[in-house]
Amino acid sequence: MGIQKFSTASSLAGIDIPSAGRFAQISGGTYSTYSDSGITYGVHTFTSSGSLTVESSGVVDVLVVGGGGSSGSQDAGGGGAGGMLVSNSYFLSSGTYPVTVGAGGSGAAFPNHGANGSASEFDRMVAPGGGSGGTDDSDLEGGVGGSGGGGAGTTASGSLAGGFTVSLTLGNNGGDGFRRTANNEAGGGGGGAGAAGTNASNGNGGNGGNGVSSSITGSSVAYAGGGGGGGRSTAGTGGTGGGGNGSLTATATAGTANTGGGGGGPGGNFGGTGANGGSGVVIVRTIIGGSAAGVAASGGTETTYVGDGSNGVAGQTYKVHSFTSSSSLSVSAPGFVDVLVVGGGGGGGAGFSSGGYGSGGGGAGGHLYVTNAYLLAGSLTVTVGGGGAAPVLAGLVGANGATSRLGSYFATGGGGAGAYYGFTALGVGGAGGSGGGAGGTSASGGSGTSGLGNDGGSCNAITNGGGGGGANAVGGNGNSTTGGNGGSGIANSITGSSVTRGGGGGGGATVTGGTGGSGGGGDGAGGAANPTSGTVNTGGGAGGLGNTGTVGAAGGSGIVIVRYAI
Repeated sequence: MGIQKFSTASSLAGIDIPSAGRFAQISGGTYSTYSDSGITYGVHTFTSSGSLTVESSGVVDVLVVGGGGSSGSQDAGGGGAGGMLVSNSYFLSSGTYPVTVGAGGSGAAFPNHGANGSASEFDRMVAPGGGSGGTDDSDLEGGVGGSGGGGAGTTASGSLAGGFTVSLTLGNNGGDGFRRTANNEAGGGGGGAGAAGTNASNGNGGNGGNGVSSSITGSSVAYAGGGGGGGRSTAGTGGTGGGGNGSLTATATAGTANTGGGGGGPGGNFGGTGANGGSGVVIVRTIIGGSAAGVAASGGTETTYVGDGSNGVAGQTYKVHSFTSSSSLSVSAPGFVDVLVVGGGGGGGAGFSSGGYGSGGGGAGGHLYVTNAYLLAGSLTVTVGGGGAAPVLAGLVGANGATSRLGSYFATGGGGAGAYYGFTALGVGGAGGSGGGAGGTSASGGSGTSGLGNDGGSCNAITNGGGGGGANAVGGNGNSTTGGNGGSGIANSITGSSVTRGGGGGGGATVTGGTGGSGGGGDGAGGAANPTSGTVNTGGGAGGLGNTGTVGAAGGSGIVIVRYAI
């Protein structure tokens, strides 16, 4: 149950963590800071109820401990510790969160039973209060709680069971009390977060169960220890984590405040008063500086920018690694990043130079944008896919673009365009990230890859070339005089500025070539004109060659970009 550093935290399943600010910016409670291994942490400690304000969404570490139970009042069982909950990567949206710190149970005079502690709460995390300790000649059983209270000694034959915990993930059971034989009854120890309370034996009070240590504040502190049971011969000791010691007299030690420790049980036949449980605590920790605050990495072209609300959290500084050619990214401190991977665009098709119809436009390279990628420390291979090569002979189909990759994240290259050479087989557009447009014959455009792009445009008869598919839209179909337009790309502000990438190439034609899609798609050519290549580092598809043109066009190369908050 130990708190981990954020650098080893993982994203929450089912939670869509936004691209802005991985580590939450928060305020509230008693604020302190500490540094460890080059990382600076901000700690917000709540010893009483209040509220936490989240200015910028992100992940935090959270510790929640319920109030400890009070003990019984004679030959008494120790109070159970408050429940203890820990989350190492808890996601918080922007807003205000109420914080409830549970009070310890109040000790009561003989013959009354002890009282359970109150629950501590933060968002969906609820830690119940500890169970109360039992009292001789009254309510003998330990109470149910975050950890169970200890059972009391009893005048009846046989021992009496300690209380149970609400859940074994929150605490442990209380120990059993011992029966009276010649004045040797004793109370069991209250359960702790780390261990059950021990049973009483022949006048000896049971020890409280130990709590669990956490270093969320920068120092190792134990929380949620059970209270020791009262006895006639020896008293039980409180568990580590604020559990109060039992006694041989009418009074015992209370649980320590803000630890959730259970109260110690009074011993003897004195008609004493139960000891109070310790109050709970809520602690929230985030990272405010150092390498893990925004990951530490090197490689590619490195730039920074400050978010303005449209491209990230306003006021947050981001670091960007842009790769326009293959290389590697060295990650020295792991964490959450945003990743954009665009494959190389497909090449345009080549027409029949002595006449006929135009060829298709190249499909855009696949467009993959991931906003919750977690990168481990180490060296990651970065591959930037090249654009599909320009055809060098009449009637050749366009070449597919190459795949771009960052570690396990990849985007396939765009499909090459179909060509017109009097054969239907050559007219079919190539499949890829986005599909290539069909050549000037009755053929279909190439298929795009789901989640990465769209299909290329078709030719429903012997007409001009279809446009290449784009990351955001399918390519247009060719008609009798005009090539199909390339599908549009997708705008993204990962670098701080909005840039559109992944446009399909326009189809070639007898009269007017299709327009390249926004995001680097090349324009198709009409007649003897030459088409436009896809723009480098956009993954744009190449424009298709016209019916009498001679020089084909290549697809644009891809790109890989990594961004994180610093």
